[in-house]
Amino acid sequence: MAPNVGHTIGFHLTTKRGKICYVTPHQCMLVLALLGAFLVSCDDADEQQGAAQNIPTSISRPSPQPSRESLDVCRSSLFPIPTELSTSQSYELYSSYSGQDIRQVTGVSGRTLWLCFTAPWCPHSADMIRELKQLAREEKGHVQVVEVNADAYPALAEQFRISKVPTTLLYTEGVKLRTIEGAYNAASLRRYLHRVLSRDDEAQGSPADAVLRSTP
Repeated sequence: MAPNVGHTIGFHLTTKRGKICYVTPHQCMLVLALLGAFLVSCDDADEQQGAAQNIPTSISRPSPQPSRESLDVCRSSLFPIPTELSTSQSYELYSSYSGQDIRQVTGVSGRTLWLCFTAPWCPHSADMIRELKQLAREEKGHVQVVEVNADAYPALAEQFRISKVPTTLLYTEGVKLRTIEGAYNAASLRRYLHRVLSRDDEAQGSPADAVLRSTP
């Protein structure tokens, strides 16, 4: 029998109950399209669910980038740049004793200390202090002068066995090197200081005191 040209080509499907259903190709394409859309939607749902399980409970913010100011602070702390403040002297070249612990006065480091006992009624005391101040200025921070009024602090004068004024004690690194009695000019005191610190008086057999004795 010749096929009916006007008849639409399709498929016969048999159900479990034995019923025959006729399905056209258009219906098959529609079913396949719906099935594909359903499968794609299922995959998207699985991805969203997996992503939701990986979401942290708290959002962590990225660490802030260091500012230039903070970098400059770190750089300056690691590699300090010398300034005029750091190189300037942090002590007075001359000062008057005011009753503090004498060990804090004599225990200075990095410079020589001239502890001069004086009296306001003694003109030689004023002369010695004037010359010591000049020495401190000329030595540019390597010498410090502290004046002690022996009349105002008699117990301290007795502690250092001061019997006459002016009497000057020479200290370096907290150690007493010499005791000088009397007043001398700045030039003589400078030569005396350099002779004591260089120990030339011991090496050459010429006492440093001779520098002061030869002063006119």
